[in-house]
Amino acid sequence: MANELTIDQKVNGSENIRWDLTDLFNGVDDPKINESLALSGDRAVAFKHKYQNKVKDLTPLDLNHAYTAFIEVFEPIYRVHQFGSLSLSTNTSDDAIKSLSSRIEENLSSVSNKILFFSLELAERDDLKTLEFSKGLEDFRYNIEQTRKTKKYNLTEKEEQLINLKSLTGKSAFKKMYSEYTSTFSFDFEIDGEVKKMTGAELRSLRQHPNPDIRHRAMDTFFAKYSENKLIFTHIFNDIIKDFNMDRNLRGYPSSINVMNVNNDIDDSAVNALMDVTTESNTLVQRYYKLKRKMLGLNELTLADIYAPLPNANKTYTWNEAQKLVLDAFASFDDEFYTLAKSMFNLNRIDGPAVPNKRGGAFCSSSTPDLKPYVLLNFTGKLRDVSTMAHELGHAIHAMLSTSQHLFNYHPIMPLAETASVFSEMILTDKFLKEMDDKDAKIALLTSKLEDIFATSHRQNMFSRFEVKTHKIISERLMSSDELCEAYREELEEMFGDSVAYSDIYNWEWASIPHMLNVPFYVYAYNFANLLVIALYQQYLDEGDSFVPKFKTFLGSGSSASPSELTKTMGVDINNPDFWRQSMKYIEGMIDQLEELL
Repeated sequence: MANELTIDQKVNGSENIRWDLTDLFNGVDDPKINESLALSGDRAVAFKHKYQNKVKDLTPLDLNHAYTAFIEVFEPIYRVHQFGSLSLSTNTSDDAIKSLSSRIEENLSSVSNKILFFSLELAERDDLKTLEFSKGLEDFRYNIEQTRKTKKYNLTEKEEQLINLKSLTGKSAFKKMYSEYTSTFSFDFEIDGEVKKMTGAELRSLRQHPNPDIRHRAMDTFFAKYSENKLIFTHIFNDIIKDFNMDRNLRGYPSSINVMNVNNDIDDSAVNALMDVTTESNTLVQRYYKLKRKMLGLNELTLADIYAPLPNANKTYTWNEAQKLVLDAFASFDDEFYTLAKSMFNLNRIDGPAVPNKRGGAFCSSSTPDLKPYVLLNFTGKLRDVSTMAHELGHAIHAMLSTSQHLFNYHPIMPLAETASVFSEMILTDKFLKEMDDKDAKIALLTSKLEDIFATSHRQNMFSRFEVKTHKIISERLMSSDELCEAYREELEEMFGDSVAYSDIYNWEWASIPHMLNVPFYVYAYNFANLLVIALYQQYLDEGDSFVPKFKTFLGSGSSASPSELTKTMGVDINNPDFWRQSMKYIEGMIDQLEELL
């Protein structure tokens, strides 16, 4: 039986929490799927017939109509794409779903190629600066501004079409192979005298097991699988990164990370400041983990122990308990936050259990403004799973607050995409700390939150530094497995210093991070958002209820302006290194608070 539950999941109440995708389609055989694909294809043909070779002469009113028609091309296929992606994420071994997903990707590539001319022709206009402020184009101002800024990176229409087509059997195929292959991983692991078959998510959750032997064996078992498949993962990593940099060089971007910076509309200097300040604050990470070693009573703290629970912090939560904690936290902040989050449970938009053949981790998926988002979790009852529930529902709230935006402006710019999610975690943490009288519970929560911050900021910064290093090398030559492992080990030591002991098997962790393959340099968005939210949350504590309306307006803006413009509405200057340092002072204060409790 597909997605059959293991014994462990049957006790936390998440086993029956499965999302209902019928708001999209009734199944892989639903005839409306083909109808939607055909509709997008037909609209693309009509759009091309009406506007190709004419974009340079469109009046502002005509251009408004063209943008509207452009959006209408993608709406049906986005719905199908979301259905295929969600279906595959909960049943990665189903051949029918995999076949559908492949067909959807081919259709999406075909549709994109048909209307590719629009953005290219628009970029050739000499009056883009004037169009940005033309009456009737207000809703598309930011898109026009970005078109003007990025036009120098465009290739010819034929070249762009060829890249799209080749990616189906190139980088997109390698990404799909990685996802499908790792989703098939199962691990035989002995625990409590019994050998159990576990998913990667279940095995990784054992990092939080109270028994050090189980923690160490679990992580050795997990990473050994990647080491055993080093030929595959080394080829996939090299080929995807090489392809990325060939494309980057063709377009004229000065560096690998600059591609993402341009897409995010953030100056290189701001990202460099973020990474430099985070790296210099690795001393906070090292200070905390030296403290944790003493708290655990260990002679030596290894990387397998960094998420270990404290001796008096082994509480787990049922699904219903987690749901109530998260919803109560949202209610303490804002009624609308609570209502929107509750609707996700009421409308079966969440898939909860950790089961075989299900993608690991967690995510929130949104496609078009008229559809409520979906959330995938792998709930095992740990405190971090409760935080993850709040985090992903924060994404969902962000999406639902942005429904007034059209499709171009609906999805938040990547560095701001984590704002509501991380903020939601902080709401939950704050409520926990206020209501706890138990000293040990407060210590456990502070350690959990600090570890989450380090995982979201410093760990992601470590990934970014690894990407910068490996992209630079692979753009010139391929890297061996040993070289990739050595580069990753250097970054581990940069982050943790002498606060932990290192096992060589952890050198393979780079192969288990899909973000670095799926969207190179995506990961600094987590760090950006985390440190941004720390500042915003402090602002909320200072301002109280008056903060809430402007924060919701900020979230509801989607991607209608640059990150710099949007954050300035909240009084933030992301280009100032001192702004990021203020966030580090907040983290340092949390460590001080923990030391006082101890």
